[in-house]
Amino acid sequence: MWPPTALLDAMSEAVLAEVAAAADDDASHHWEEIARRTAHGYREMAYRHPQVFPLLVTRAQTSPVAVSALERLVTAMREADLPDQLVADAPIAVPAFDATAYPAMVALSPLMADFGSLTEFDRMLDTVLAGIKDQASL
Repeated sequence: MWPPTALLDAMSEAVLAEVAAAADDDASHHWEEIARRTAHGYREMAYRHPQVFPLLVTRAQTSPVAVSALERLVTAMREADLPDQLVADAPIAVPAFDATAYPAMVALSPLMADFGSLTEFDRMLDTVLAGIKDQASL
């Protein structure tokens, strides 16, 4: 029998708070540094909590802790003048956002309308493959 939804949400929130704290340790406002620090935070958390980590990929992460971390990354990416569609593809979340608390996420919400579609998958796959090609040509 699975734990109640509220318990799963609380466990997700607790491990996401660890990731957010690690990302906040870096005072950088450069999108790539924020993304790297956040990715490393997720990796470290996955090793510390291997039984909880799957919750983060199987449940929508719409808590204030999760969305605040996305807002910080999305804001930095938009300030770096990255194309909005590229920025919208970066975070994997599609909740209804509070426009006052998360203005960057609200601005990108229409570009996330195809979340989970084949079109979105192919667009993101193209981005990954382009990055690999870029690295190969260095």
